[in-house]
Amino acid sequence: MIFIFTPLYDDESQELGITKDTSLEVLHNPDKIQEMKFDDLFLQLIMKKEPYADSYLIILTKIIEGKQHLLLPFRVLPDLFPNIEILEPLMILQLLAQKYGLVLKIGSEHRRFIYSAKITITKSREKIIKIINPKNHPFLQSVFVKIIKSDEKIVAECALAFCIDKKQYKNWLSSEHKKKLPHKNMKTTQIVPTEIVNLIIKNSDKYKDDKKRFNIIELGISLEIIERIMGKPWYRKVLRKFKPEEKITNRDYRRLVRSNNVHPLSEALWSGKPKQFIRLIHLAHFLNQLWRPDDSNNFQEKIKELQQYSFIHTFYELKIASYFDRRELPVTFINKVKGEKTPEFRIDSLDGYAFCECKRKDSPSIEIDSLLETAIAQIENYGGPGIIFIEVLTMLDEKSLDTIRERALELLSYKEMISLFILTHEFFREEFESIVIGTKVYGVFNDNAKFLLPEKIKQAALFQDPIEWFPLSQTLSS
Repeated sequence: MIFIFTPLYDDESQELGITKDTSLEVLHNPDKIQEMKFDDLFLQLIMKKEPYADSYLIILTKIIEGKQHLLLPFRVLPDLFPNIEILEPLMILQLLAQKYGLVLKIGSEHRRFIYSAKITITKSREKIIKIINPKNHPFLQSVFVKIIKSDEKIVAECALAFCIDKKQYKNWLSSEHKKKLPHKNMKTTQIVPTEIVNLIIKNSDKYKDDKKRFNIIELGISLEIIERIMGKPWYRKVLRKFKPEEKITNRDYRRLVRSNNVHPLSEALWSGKPKQFIRLIHLAHFLNQLWRPDDSNNFQEKIKELQQYSFIHTFYELKIASYFDRRELPVTFINKVKGEKTPEFRIDSLDGYAFCECKRKDSPSIEIDSLLETAIAQIENYGGPGIIFIEVLTMLDEKSLDTIRERALELLSYKEMISLFILTHEFFREEFESIVIGTKVYGVFNDNAKFLLPEKIKQAALFQDPIEWFPLSQTLSS
């Protein structure tokens, strides 16, 4: 049985200001046509730039006995994606659903956009399709699902499914869009007082004996950036000096950190170890690179995660995100919704986009299945093309690395949304009597991926052109 839920084309097109004649013009003279075939279902997405505006029209049609039946029209504004004309219609529809769509619950899965997916229904009495609409907004929906029943299980074969929140979508169409602020690094205005740095050195016998050079000014500027972005109340409450492995009973501290343990940043700051100071400076670089005055990249959500004890997982995400951002491939973090699996962020380039998921492997074993499968699900439930980064904390030998890569290829062979899998390992090295951090990268391509990875993003993901981070002192305003 196939369930198809679509509104009447004329009713919806009139609400969106799209006339029948305009739609016919798109059909007769399209810029792009994308066909989608699923057994006996034949859909088309047809795209055309509007002649007297910067917007685009995308029309979903169903082909029955060789004739087009109009289902849904969409007007898409160019600020949905920085170079929208190069995208395929399905990719634009995916971005639209992710930004202005309601969550669909099919079985136990929560998704905003589903394309060519099979979902097992584990509970026989469970409602097959449910729209999560807590604000009770009107919506546009198009759901094509075939239900396959057997004695053992029920499977929902989803050809295409999405549900657009009409209120948010129409507000977007009717609003006056302000241009995004230029893509610039945040500027600081003064250096943190050096007393705190002097205090660190004074209280650290280990640092006194260390002959390695260390730039104290950079640490001071890093602390200023951390204080500004994380907030003074958090900075003063959390980055104080605590006893080693002290359990903090202060209620305000636990509210901020979500733990009674000493925050990893506080441990690093008061350790007196140059390697830990370097991590502080790197965090400041990441914050400096990704912070936006208008939060246009949804960075505020990550700041909340950094404030908590689980900081180290977010630190790795920021490392990867800031690397792409520094390569002039803007990053947008994805807001989390309860029950919905999502990747960490989207990377944009002039030739397309990709979704990125970051994981950390703490154990020294070569077992990769559970971690990789979780990352795959987070991207598959959202869309593609996808890149998975996994940081290995313990450096593995070449034989172990080869085993991991081979297993990753096996797991990815039937995963059409994942285009690239990357293993990274961070290490310290001595350079001109200084200590610096390096990163080793090992990539695995999935030749069976449905979406091609944009070339610029692919090259950046493989770290083919490593970035030299400039000193933070160069970001000071005059």
